[in-house]
Amino acid sequence: MNNIEQNTICKNFMHNNCQRRNDCRYIHDELLCFYFWKFGNCKFGDNCKKKHEFKNVQLVLDNLQTNKPRQNQNHKRKKNTECFEPMTKPVDMRIVCDNGSLGDKMTTTLSSRDVLLAPNVFGDFKHGELYERLMQELNSCDIPQEKLLKMWHGNDKIDGTHLIVDDKTRWKQQCPTFKLVIDRIKSFFNMDIQATRFNWYKDTSQWKPFHFDAAAVKEDKADVQNFTVAVSFGATREAAFEHADTKTVVSIPQPDGWIYAFAKDTNIIWRHGILQDSQIRDEGRISVIAWGWVDNMLKM
Repeated sequence: MNNIEQNTICKNFMHNNCQRRNDCRYIHDELLCFYFWKFGNCKFGDNCKKKHEFKNVQLVLDNLQTNKPRQNQNHKRKKNTECFEPMTKPVDMRIVCDNGSLGDKMTTTLSSRDVLLAPNVFGDFKHGELYERLMQELNSCDIPQEKLLKMWHGNDKIDGTHLIVDDKTRWKQQCPTFKLVIDRIKSFFNMDIQATRFNWYKDTSQWKPFHFDAAAVKEDKADVQNFTVAVSFGATREAAFEHADTKTVVSIPQPDGWIYAFAKDTNIIWRHGILQDSQIRDEGRISVIAWGWVDNMLKM
């Protein structure tokens, strides 16, 4: 069978993988040289014991030289697995949940790259109850609203950013519910609280830009703060984390009464904020923040 047309040879047979066998319409010839058929050359040259009589061999060589694919060559399939080695480096974020409730202590062993969810710490209150109590106490205190509430970081340039309660006033003395919230956070996390904040989002158009907490950028804060706790009351909003390098964003809905908290390295690797809702609802949200120190945190 001299001068065989190359495109009549069964490529599956040449790769020992033809399923048709006797029904195949292409040539099966065990005497054909695989290397000469595949690459256009053979290291044995004229001494090869197999056949080198193909037409269109020059076409094969031309394609190899110009890196052009041969006609009818199958495209390589994408692999659904890229690496077969176990990952040993630390993850960028670990999300954990602690289902403890009133009177309980956190049982989760924290690591430095954690985001922790605690949905039940304020589960003994009715939906929206603490939001209403906090707003009532805030509105009934004797401090004028223009002194009590200010823009986040004093920012009046970015439309829609939320309000904070000014700690330079004596509002906390007139807000026992705020003290209840802080005391419960302190007890649940066994946390040495160094600072607190009252954030108010009057509706879902108000938001918080992505930012680091102070401990990520100030050494004096890092010495006494390795943990941030945020508890939400009122409207469900999306707490989001933006990776500082890749800008990847992960969001976690925060219903009424839920806590999300994060550790030291999470605050360095990720910025965090509150997303603006795509559909504006006339529903307010309060977030109470506590910064401080939690012992026995594992380094990742």
